[in-house]
Amino acid sequence: MKHPKHLSGQVCQICGDDVGLTLDGEPFVACSICAFPVCRPCYEYERKDGNQSCPQCKTRYKRHK
Repeated sequence: MKHPKHLSGQVCQICGDDVGLTLDGEPFVACSICAFPVCRPCYEYERKDGNQSCPQCKTRYKRHK
């Protein structure tokens, strides 16, 4: 079975879903340091209930609107 083409071309490295786009139509980037691909729901979970930092480089997440 083929996977559907992802909208942003990025796949979340936590859950496997599409990373998705911002309201401006740009690919969502949770970590401004290493750009590790994380979708908004996983990013929101990590900020609220996780360790509040990037799983790859461990930089503390900045708040996204």
